[in-house]
Amino acid sequence: MFLKEGQSVTVRELLEGITIVSGNDACITLAEGIAGSEENFVAEMNEVAQNLNLNDSHFVNSSGWPDEDHFMNAKDLVMLAKRIFTDFPEYYDLFSEQYLTYNEIVQKNKNLLLFHDIGVDGLKTGYTNAGGYGIVASAKRNDRRIFAVVNGLNTEKERIEEAKRLIQYSLNHFNTKKIFAKDSVVEEVNVLYGKDKKVPITVANDVTITYNRKLHDQIKVRIEYKDMIPAPIKKGQEVGKVFVEIPGIEQQTTPLYAANDVQELNFVEKFFRMLF
Repeated sequence: MFLKEGQSVTVRELLEGITIVSGNDACITLAEGIAGSEENFVAEMNEVAQNLNLNDSHFVNSSGWPDEDHFMNAKDLVMLAKRIFTDFPEYYDLFSEQYLTYNEIVQKNKNLLLFHDIGVDGLKTGYTNAGGYGIVASAKRNDRRIFAVVNGLNTEKERIEEAKRLIQYSLNHFNTKKIFAKDSVVEEVNVLYGKDKKVPITVANDVTITYNRKLHDQIKVRIEYKDMIPAPIKKGQEVGKVFVEIPGIEQQTTPLYAANDVQELNFVEKFFRMLF
């Protein structure tokens, strides 16, 4: 980023230096500003990684400078990329900037996929002698977003060509289908001795599946719950499961929850309910 000693710089400018041109100086400056030292910041990085279940990741510096104890695998990279996209949408536009101008120096984004018309809008490139050329890329077409990771390539050109091939293959051969939307009512289930005779059941998050288009007609959705759920029932109580099955893909299981509280009838009310 070519920061100068003693100059003032905003957090936004440092984030631009990190996301657009991989500025090691920007990484260290931001780390020291947030945590007091790079060592303290690295400790926070590892704590966050643990909280995000990035089980094959460990950091010893803020910039990704090569070290045998500093690593991430491809799965963890995708998981982190998704969390950046969903948790920090206000900063995601930084990843799509093609150029950075700072201190009157113009630098080009190393993610050359941004200059190809395939819907790529992020994220980050990387290179080490041991790991070769790599990239975590993200692209969007219509309402579908995909993430791709490649590593171990020999040149920048190979990195871009391989990532582009993966992205185009995914966009052309796979679909993402929403089975149930977040908080939508999946079913209404009978309640035993409840003041309400039925309770709606729902999912806490969107239930989606990504699949090869050839398997579209083989998607099976199965819902399991008790025919009669005894009151009292608390809102958010798990009462069943949704199973999504596609040949060759691990079964996806999602809990079903009660959408409302249902109070239990008292003794007299139960008596009259049995009569009528």
